[in-house]
Amino acid sequence: MIEDLIAEGVDAVPAIWPLHVLQMSDNFLPLGGIAYRTTVGSNETGRWAIYPSDRYGFNNPDSEWDATKLEWLLIGDSYTEGVAVQPGEDIAGQLRAITHQSAITLGKAGNGPLLEYAGLVEYGKTLAPAKVLWVYWEGNDLIGLNQEKQNLLLMQYMDEGFSQNLISRQKEIDAMLVQAQLQAREKMLVKSRWMRLYAIRNALGIDRINYDYDDVDVDFDYSLFANILTKAKAGVESWGGKLYFVYLPELGRYNKVVSHDKFRKKSEVIDLVKGLDIPVIDIHQEVFANHPDPLSLFPLRSDGHYNAEGYREVTKAIVENIRN
Repeated sequence: MIEDLIAEGVDAVPAIWPLHVLQMSDNFLPLGGIAYRTTVGSNETGRWAIYPSDRYGFNNPDSEWDATKLEWLLIGDSYTEGVAVQPGEDIAGQLRAITHQSAITLGKAGNGPLLEYAGLVEYGKTLAPAKVLWVYWEGNDLIGLNQEKQNLLLMQYMDEGFSQNLISRQKEIDAMLVQAQLQAREKMLVKSRWMRLYAIRNALGIDRINYDYDDVDVDFDYSLFANILTKAKAGVESWGGKLYFVYLPELGRYNKVVSHDKFRKKSEVIDLVKGLDIPVIDIHQEVFANHPDPLSLFPLRSDGHYNAEGYREVTKAIVENIRN
């Protein structure tokens, strides 16, 4: 798709995420993408997710950054970025449509709690939004934290006052990420045949990666997670905002028999967040648990992100909970 768009004269780039560049430099880590570019995400619904990036490389209409007062700021991973749906169908887009208020997402695929907090530090204080939604996906956020804490630069965000001042360094960010995406394109062209073979093997159940960590003993760093959320809450409250924790479920809950409280350590995570006096919006309980056909909220009823209807139901639940 990217090659086709370039052939048509479109300045297209693949979606680039912080995890892609985590090892490129010890002293500089972009948290957004390439600014003002046609950005190509995934194809889970049968239609490519393509969006024009804003001035900092995120999936927003650029004009949202000019709002006199920002109402909603979202931090999270691919579910918050909206990589599988069209512009406006993601959570931030649905918030704009439902509430007629300004909303910005800092979501990037692969983000875990430390990258998400870093984004809040770099962009949140300048924006000073009234409401911050910490959008947590149960599938891998805590696993991601185990990886993120190995990065010395990221861990500096736990130090009071640390910042890379990314909001004023977009030209440096663009230069670094343009080089990264060129390298990625070269590698993908070389690997394209292998990737097609991998897709076939994965469809047949061969070499499929098992993320079912409920059946194994995974040592999550709950202490660091609590510390991150505590600092996030204090930061948001320092400018008069309110932090909300939005718990997103994955498809695996709904295609087999599970204990919903124990699945993906759900009750442990929610109890931890509530213990920090952060309001929790449990999307499993608010949307999926009572839905007559929860699989219909996923693309092609298969494992992946939510479809446009799924994101719409999630957003309606968020708005209703906060209004009440």
